[in-house]
Amino acid sequence: MLTGRIKYYNSDKGYGFIAQDTGEGDVFLHISAIQGGHDEIHLGQYVRYEVAAGNRGPVAQNVKILLTPLEQKRLRQGKVVIPRDYTPPQQSTDSSEQQSFTSSQKPTHPTPVASPTPQELKQQTAISSVKIDSPPDQKPSLPHTPNPKSASMLDEQPTFGDLYIQKQIRFQTPMFFGLYNHTLLPATVTGFTKYDFVLQGEAESQELPKTDVKYCYKAEDAAGIQSIVHYNEEIKAQALKPIIQRQKRYSINMQAIVQARRARHTIEVTMLEGEVFRGIVDWVSQYEIKMILENESKIVVFQHAICDFKVFPSEGQAG
Repeated sequence: MLTGRIKYYNSDKGYGFIAQDTGEGDVFLHISAIQGGHDEIHLGQYVRYEVAAGNRGPVAQNVKILLTPLEQKRLRQGKVVIPRDYTPPQQSTDSSEQQSFTSSQKPTHPTPVASPTPQELKQQTAISSVKIDSPPDQKPSLPHTPNPKSASMLDEQPTFGDLYIQKQIRFQTPMFFGLYNHTLLPATVTGFTKYDFVLQGEAESQELPKTDVKYCYKAEDAAGIQSIVHYNEEIKAQALKPIIQRQKRYSINMQAIVQARRARHTIEVTMLEGEVFRGIVDWVSQYEIKMILENESKIVVFQHAICDFKVFPSEGQAG
């Protein structure tokens, strides 16, 4: 299925047009093609759909509105869900770090890795065999690829995080990326390296450093996550920024989290901007933790954006 945004909609006449993420021509939208109700349709809403040939051009079919209730509320209030001029927050680095980010180091050519099938993903259970280390401090330039929609695979053994992203690329899964300044970015992943994501957003493709991402999840989990997330107000008030230096990041006891996964104990993570997520561990990788929250929603949190971590082996006992 394709993805795009509502470009025009006449609620009185029940039709409009979808601007496609692929950049191709607009697709005609009729109210009868929208699934799951159509009382709240607004410009800018993110949709997934199929295309059929009509008498006057392409026509959308099986249209599904993907914006969360919170985003729909913001649209009704006339607010922009994702600022078009969004820029990453300023990151405080010393001169030596700035030199490492601006160095002309050329990345090695990646070795293609075949994307796993869903059955193969289920067989990835040996968590203890995954090498755990901290996210890198250096960020090389993104390797040039003639086709931005093909994933830039890593030149090393793929981690659980890599396999997860490869799967989303293969299925062109609509996703949301939680960025700093409490910005939520809807996009599909078209490529990635060890340091960046290549995302297809509303109008164009962009390279996003992984250090700018706090968490990500599929669009189908958006409503559940928005309904369950809460904030540690004390941490939220501090307005913490991304931490680039590895030695300054919060250090997670990886043995504890692996044991929590095996025993299916509840964990709780608090992000640098105060978001609190509570659930069980689905998998853990060098840089990410995939959680199944208490309402069965699924989210991937990035370890570099965590400022507190707890394990609850039993009711009322924190570790």
